[in-house]
Amino acid sequence: MSTYSSWRSDHGNMQALSEELEAQAAMARSREASLNRRLRSLEGDLSSRVEVLQRLVNALIELGEVREELALLTPARRARDAARALVRAVVSGEGDVSYLRRSPDLADVHGYWLVPAALAVADVREGRLDDDAAQEALVRDRRRAATFLVGVCALVGQPGLAAPWLSSVLDTPALPDAGWGTATEGAETERAETDGREVPDDVSVAVAERALWLAAAAGLLGDAGDRTVRDALAQRTGLLDAGAHDRLRGALLAEPPALGGGGGDDWGSPSGVRDELGVLRAWAAWARAAADGALLPAPPTGDDVPVAADAAVAGVPLATDPARAALQTVVSSVVDEGAPVERDLLDRADELNARVGRERERDQPAWDAPAASLVDLLAADARGDDPDRARLVAPILAEDLKAAAHDLAARLAAEPAPSRTLRLAGRTVTVTPTDDGERPAATARAELVARPVDGISWPVVGGLGAAAVVALVLAVVTAPAWWLVVAGAAAVAGWQWFAGTRRSRDQREHVRRQVALFDAEIVRTRQEVVDDADRARSRREAVADVVVELDEALAEVRG
Repeated sequence: MSTYSSWRSDHGNMQALSEELEAQAAMARSREASLNRRLRSLEGDLSSRVEVLQRLVNALIELGEVREELALLTPARRARDAARALVRAVVSGEGDVSYLRRSPDLADVHGYWLVPAALAVADVREGRLDDDAAQEALVRDRRRAATFLVGVCALVGQPGLAAPWLSSVLDTPALPDAGWGTATEGAETERAETDGREVPDDVSVAVAERALWLAAAAGLLGDAGDRTVRDALAQRTGLLDAGAHDRLRGALLAEPPALGGGGGDDWGSPSGVRDELGVLRAWAAWARAAADGALLPAPPTGDDVPVAADAAVAGVPLATDPARAALQTVVSSVVDEGAPVERDLLDRADELNARVGRERERDQPAWDAPAASLVDLLAADARGDDPDRARLVAPILAEDLKAAAHDLAARLAAEPAPSRTLRLAGRTVTVTPTDDGERPAATARAELVARPVDGISWPVVGGLGAAAVVALVLAVVTAPAWWLVVAGAAAVAGWQWFAGTRRSRDQREHVRRQVALFDAEIVRTRQEVVDDADRARSRREAVADVVVELDEALAEVRG
């Protein structure tokens, strides 16, 4: 082996060894990077777990501190427990009310409205309300005291005793939260929060307001209370802006009402398209039934108000009637809310309990929490199967329902006339009730028939004929072999003539079929357009008649 060959062999070995070392180094770097990522992930998981545990420990420590602070407010807690027992006896009609009202725990707590309010309703079953105690409770916190007094009096069948304060509960958005025991404290803060702020396009309804709404519909508030609630709802509806009114009208006509005898006979179609005329007829029947007081009753469903399954008025099980159950939930919530000095601590305790995975000590919805928007509740009650709720909201929705019906009639009247379009020979033929499209159809037919057809190729046939003549002359003059050329040229020319003739005939037949199909289609289209126009006209007339019936019925509903 020469020196050069030996050098090349050694160089190749060194190069292969170098590449192998580089590959191993790259693999080592990749493994190192993977290990580093895994280590950082483990460190992150451990850090996050430690952080979670630290937050839980901090929450438990803070919860203990909150409970220690609450323990310092024992008089308020004992007064609340004693008031709860008294209210339970009053609402259920069981227990010694005279003994409970003299309980040493039912001692007055500075700034706490519940003690005078509970004493005020002690004899409410006998038709007596302690006006002095009630006024003291209202002075300390008008919103909560009024909600409590109205709720308890309605539950025991004495709504007239608390009728003067019903409007205070329904007007709570405009009233200040008395906070620390006065009727005016906090007013400036609330006014500062609302001034200069854009008014929302929808109005929400609190849980307490919704409960009184249901109670008025069920007759638990009496005739005066029914009028007060209806007036408050009408005033609240007047605060809606144009967008909210549009949503309300759309929600009303989105579905037919369940009551009124017009429920769903005309609802839908075989193609699944919503029949607006059927919905409008159902609402006309609903309005007529509401005006005549003939809305058919239906089993109530308690799904409109968020009521906790185990909530109760100071231990009294919830009633099966949705209205009474809603009132019981509100009274329970306002009683369990605590004294002004406890309120923030109790809220913080509930928040910390939820953070550490424990159940909230107060599981019923807050009495002043939003229940739903006014638009949703009005539409749900009008479309629902409870005749009492439907009768309550019928006068309030009369204007919006009338406007929705007139908007529908105007929209149907403004719809364009039915039309169909056909195409022939690159032209568009439009058929309407006033134009049968005969002129553009005739033009399209003429252009289609006048189009040249791909028939006999006369240059080819002529050329082949000339070639055959020349070959014939040569066959006669020179050699008989030219007869083969004559026969071939004549055969090809004959085939070209026959194929062209057949092609021309087929193309003309295709044009004839196109014209025949077009004529049949335009006749059918004209009939469809006429039928659609007749249906649209009949529909507009029917809608106009239903709108007139609806207007008359709504006028009687408004009284």
